[in-house]
Amino acid sequence: MDQSIDKLYNDALRTLRSLSTSKGLLASTIASDNYKRVWARDSIICGIAGLLADDKVIIEGLKHSLITLAKYQHTLGIIPSNVLVNNGDADISYGSLVGRVDTNTWFIVGVCLYYLNTNDEETWQSLIPSILKSRNYLKTIELNGKGWIYTPLSGNWADEYPIHGYTLYDNMLRLWGESLWLKIQKQTDKEFDKLKAKTLINFWPEKIANDESVYQKQPFKNVLDKSISHFCSSILPGKYDMRFDAAGNALALLNYKLSSTQKEDIRSYLSVLKATISKMLIPAFWPVIKEHDREWEDLKDNYSFSFKNIPYNFHNGGIWPVWMGLFCLGLSNNDLIKEVKTIIQDFISVIASQNWNFNEYITGDHLKLKGKEQMGFSASGIVFMQHALNFQESSQKLGL
Repeated sequence: MDQSIDKLYNDALRTLRSLSTSKGLLASTIASDNYKRVWARDSIICGIAGLLADDKVIIEGLKHSLITLAKYQHTLGIIPSNVLVNNGDADISYGSLVGRVDTNTWFIVGVCLYYLNTNDEETWQSLIPSILKSRNYLKTIELNGKGWIYTPLSGNWADEYPIHGYTLYDNMLRLWGESLWLKIQKQTDKEFDKLKAKTLINFWPEKIANDESVYQKQPFKNVLDKSISHFCSSILPGKYDMRFDAAGNALALLNYKLSSTQKEDIRSYLSVLKATISKMLIPAFWPVIKEHDREWEDLKDNYSFSFKNIPYNFHNGGIWPVWMGLFCLGLSNNDLIKEVKTIIQDFISVIASQNWNFNEYITGDHLKLKGKEQMGFSASGIVFMQHALNFQESSQKLGL
């Protein structure tokens, strides 16, 4: 296999183009497990890859995705998790076991980035009502009006993993979408600025003189005492989940410019991952949950089709190219380009001797390709990696 990132990138764009339909971007060309549908999350992530690549076919697919998702928005403002349109009939899902919070956040990000990159005024105007409904819905699920959205168990992309509460991932997406909305409206919002500062200090606790913004003092102090090298994955009343969340940390790195101390902490954590995994690759969640861990009870029966979360697989320590690529963009936003290059080199070295076909994930122990193939998610990850190497232009396209 040609180990060039350029070849992988071109193959990724071809894969993404093949997913583009008149109704939007499909998650995969393979129908298994409902992937041959327009998924809110997948289609918008694929569309963002198209925006970075300035690829007209993929961007058109993003436009159709946004229109389809808006068309089937629930009266309560909920954006569908996925839609299958066949001969005029639509099979719409707003989430099976529970609703998906990140459909609305990705939708807002997707619409705003589409408009910022295309200036398609007609489509923008037609989608503004759906954005306003989405923003109102997200405000509602703050539950207490204090700025953070509260995600139920199985309520986002990691729908078979035990994470819930005030999650890093969902709240970082919310911040990104709001910042893009304010940018387009040419507005500033002091309350938004306060929320962004509060989110930073609570999800990566540091010693501060003024503790008015601390969510809950004792759990905050507990994290300080243990010391962490990355953002926490979620906050619940009474405790923090200190596991590493690749998607959440990637989005946090895009939302924030880290301090020099935090950058050094991230470097150190990546070195630990490399020493543990043998390559500088980024697992979805880490450390893994094993059968003797108390979280295993929350993990073992939570699945829709089959149990995939054995240790080092799927959400449970699997290495997803999509989040690794997004993480590379976040690293570049914080001038950690050396680490970006190492991640890309190590990723290429792992897939070089295997039958790479845009697999969903890589196992976190033996580094074997696994999951569904021909995934737009994974193709997008490679596009993100490539554009992390030239971040100045990418930064503008991402609205940063």
